[in-house]
Amino acid sequence: MITMTSLLLASLWMTSSMVNAFTTTSTAPILFSTRCALPNKGFFAANKWDMLIDEDEDEDLQFVGGPPVPRDMKYNLYNLQKQRENYESMKAVGGKDITNDVYARDPEDDTFWFIGKIARVGDVTVEKAMARLWPMIEEHSARLRPVELYPRWGKLELWVTPGDSELDVAYCKPELQFVQMFREIDGVEDISKAVRNVEIGFQGELYENNEEGFRTVRTADGKAVKPAVTATSTDRQPSEAEMDELMEVLNSQVEASSE
Repeated sequence: MITMTSLLLASLWMTSSMVNAFTTTSTAPILFSTRCALPNKGFFAANKWDMLIDEDEDEDLQFVGGPPVPRDMKYNLYNLQKQRENYESMKAVGGKDITNDVYARDPEDDTFWFIGKIARVGDVTVEKAMARLWPMIEEHSARLRPVELYPRWGKLELWVTPGDSELDVAYCKPELQFVQMFREIDGVEDISKAVRNVEIGFQGELYENNEEGFRTVRTADGKAVKPAVTATSTDRQPSEAEMDELMEVLNSQVEASSE
């Protein structure tokens, strides 16, 4: 199965500065995931959603309180599947220009976790789409990262980048700045009436085989912390063993930098 991190690592292999990435002054991107799934037809298989929800129930995660959640945004298999289908249909017609990548952050931490992707149609802005999807996305964030994000559920920050910009995030391109979204929109009293659920789509991230997920460290205003990584071309792709070795090196560097 092709995964997002596999593609990121393959692209990183084609970087002339990769040799320098193994030094203590590395500019390598923050990659913690051993397998971060790319969107595909089976990305939201019902059994994976069941496992995510069941595991959280076993851990006694409680999602009570806060503003009322519209019925079509409650975190259940039916709504999740409908939003996934919406996302796939919209992107198939409108391409990545009508999509955004979504990241969640504990306001007291500088780590931004990749949570999934949204799509929207018509005159629905990304701000309105995120406000409409907020209950579902915030709960998904807390379920996906129960240790890091669940304790801050209800106060999490949600940020967006252009659609399919994971590589630009990994390369720390300075022109790519995260944009913070908000639960409420000025001048919109009831977002559920302003935006229909068929005008938006959400495809959340899911993990396999205990993978650690894709995350990046940014400033409080969403800018890259690390210098940009410059990519060049090469004549071959890395082998599986080489990719595993690169992953170990990148993980060890990030762990060392966080100490």
